Amino acid sequence: MFTAVAALSTVYPTSVQAVPTRYQYTGNPFSAVTAPYTMSDFVSAMVTLAGPLPPDFSGTVTPTAFTFSDGVQTITNLTPNVTLMFQFVTGPAGAITGWFVSVQIATGFIRTTNFLVPGIHDQGGTETGFGVNFDSPGTWTTVGAVADTGSTLSLMTLTLMALGVAARRFKRAPA
Repeated sequence: MFTAVAALSTVYPTSVQAVPTRYQYTGNPFSAVTAPYTMSDFVSAMVTLAGPLPPDFSGTVTPTAFTFSDGVQTITNLTPNVTLMFQFVTGPAGAITGWFVSVQIATGFIRTTNFLVPGIHDQGGTETGFGVNFDSPGTWTTVGAVADTGSTLSLMTLTLMALGVAARRFKRAPA
């Protein structure tokens, strides 16, 4: 029985897959605006990566999914013709300590940073207006692992197969 389970585990190793991880950004209200933006608007984001950011990381990443909003527009990975840049720096525990993130479409953009652009942290802009947050960056939090129903289903199938093999073995055993 254990040989069959080990063979199936080797053929289909679900546990070695990276666990998609979601990060959330919450900015502070804009401190300078032109219509249609207001001083109540702010940048918010949800970013899903294929796995958690490692400790002491510095570099660019490509998200598997993202949603950015600035109170006027929302740009996602499903929005056509998006130009993007995701650059992160993490500390010893893997928490985001530095970032430059920008998503842009033909009619607008949303950016957040705590480096590269001194004093400017969050920006949103359209063809008709803009909002900017000066000297008050928001925060990134790790929301956690994203549910991966494919791996869960595979692991459950593997478990049921192993139980079936075990039940057969016990049925065949002499009384």
